[in-house]
Amino acid sequence: MSPFDFIYPGRFMIIGKDAGAYVVVYGATGRSPSSLARCFVQKGNGIFMGGVDETVKQGNQELLEYPAVQMFDNGIVVANGTHIKHITELQSRDARQQLSYALTEEAYEPDEYRTPRITGCIIESSKGVDGALHIVRSASDGIDHASWSLSFEEGVGSYIGTYIGDDVKPTPSFAGDPISVPLAFGSAKIAAKGIFDLYAPKVGQLDYRVGVIAIYKKLGEQAEIAIVNRIS
Repeated sequence: MSPFDFIYPGRFMIIGKDAGAYVVVYGATGRSPSSLARCFVQKGNGIFMGGVDETVKQGNQELLEYPAVQMFDNGIVVANGTHIKHITELQSRDARQQLSYALTEEAYEPDEYRTPRITGCIIESSKGVDGALHIVRSASDGIDHASWSLSFEEGVGSYIGTYIGDDVKPTPSFAGDPISVPLAFGSAKIAAKGIFDLYAPKVGQLDYRVGVIAIYKKLGEQAEIAIVNRIS
């Protein structure tokens, strides 16, 4: 089953390669009025998830409003919460090791679903690009930290999310390893719109979409950034 078939993915990210560019995608869905009353906004070197009106204050603002993307001179970090602040710089070395070290004290979100915290990054160096994904999720014996180094194959991305499957409560956390997904959009603008549309509700279903960010970065070039919000 493709993750694009998930009815309610929660928040998700994809890191991969498309059209010769290194790709970072971050998307968000929501169920409650406070979750849906949000959008992505770019400010300087960051992209932030924030409320569009006072409705967002009905929920836990610490979990609802946060920096989602931070761009550095040598890379990009993406996350589904304020834990992104633990990563203040990117060294030109093992991306997986850096995420694991920076997030070693993190736990899943303090909500009723024990929502996982997900993080990804790409790092540019003279040797090329290194990438990694990291998740912190609830486990039967406490907290499970898992991380993966990524290989960049043209036209392929690695996907992780917070939830997997249908909109049920309690909502099951994402399990297992990253899922391989095709990337054949050609540009950030087409990718953001295309992935946003892939989660469009079927007839009779609710529209859970909040927004999608797509970043395409070629070595030595300025990143192409595109954002699609349900509410702007």
